[in-house]
Amino acid sequence: MKKIKLSSILLISVLSGCVGQLSDSSHVSISEEYPPTNISEISILLEAPAEEFIVIGLVESHGIGLTETKEKERSMQALKEEAASIGANAVIITSSSMETLRGFEGEPAGEENVLKGKAIRYK
Repeated sequence: MKKIKLSSILLISVLSGCVGQLSDSSHVSISEEYPPTNISEISILLEAPAEEFIVIGLVESHGIGLTETKEKERSMQALKEEAASIGANAVIITSSSMETLRGFEGEPAGEENVLKGKAIRYK
């Protein structure tokens, strides 16, 4: 019984600590630097556009939420923010997955939506 209570307390503590970090993103620039673009102008694409473009970076985001819908919204917003920060006009999604977060002793502690893509800039 004590083990269950202790596990519950630890899980609540971990989840409480995660509330401030509901999304995370990163990028790798692979071309010259461009001025940031407006997040609202970033298009999300599932395949390469017909218009000419260059790949300016690789972007990745992680979204955590209480529902799968919230996780996807948060990861999509974080992906757009990251792409805008390097001057992209759009992101071509290369992978999307739900991944299990692990807590103490490897026990499942929730899920996060992970998006990866190519940040592109139109010529």
